[in-house]
Amino acid sequence: MNDKIKLLRTHIKLPSKWEIKNQSQYETAQYLMEQEALGFNPAYLVTFHYYHPDENKSQDNLLKDGKTTFKGNLWKESPKDKFIRERRLNVDDLIKDTGQIRNVILKELYGIKRLNQTWKKFPNTLFFYERGHSTLKFHTHLLLPKENLKYDNLHLLHFIFNQKIRKKRKCFSTWKEINIQEVSNVRGALSYCNKETTSNDYSIDYENSNPLKKV
Repeated sequence: MNDKIKLLRTHIKLPSKWEIKNQSQYETAQYLMEQEALGFNPAYLVTFHYYHPDENKSQDNLLKDGKTTFKGNLWKESPKDKFIRERRLNVDDLIKDTGQIRNVILKELYGIKRLNQTWKKFPNTLFFYERGHSTLKFHTHLLLPKENLKYDNLHLLHFIFNQKIRKKRKCFSTWKEINIQEVSNVRGALSYCNKETTSNDYSIDYENSNPLKKV
């Protein structure tokens, strides 16, 4: 851990393999460790990407490793494409799109059609954003529990996400499939989702997540 990190009074010892580079990442790690202590136990890690105008470019202008090789004049783009290009780098817009995706997931996987159905058991989920190697857009990681999940099967979930959920929101990438992996190491998954947290980019989406609450 970086010597300049200021430890919280309620500091929870982190696993030795967790790499902490900044104060924000440390504090998020503390929050995630608290979630684990409260019983957060995700079964699946879901990764999805968002639609970007460069997906419509010709083969010579495709995205490569998240970076555009577009050779044309971006100012000649349609107003819609320019709007989406800017939207993909705006965190507030990202949160709005993710909120719509969350609602579809709640309906398809947990039978929750509306957020005001408070008598139903809402899953404890955590959403995270990261750029990876891309300078053009974020992508999202979702930690998903199996409790009350309609389809607790990796292959079936892959089918539901890509053949049903993906088709219900236009903000999903038309190129990249939604990837689902089983979580065998909760702390490893939490560390992975926190790896890009900085003072400018808070990876975790507190607005769309549904964390466990202290009693």
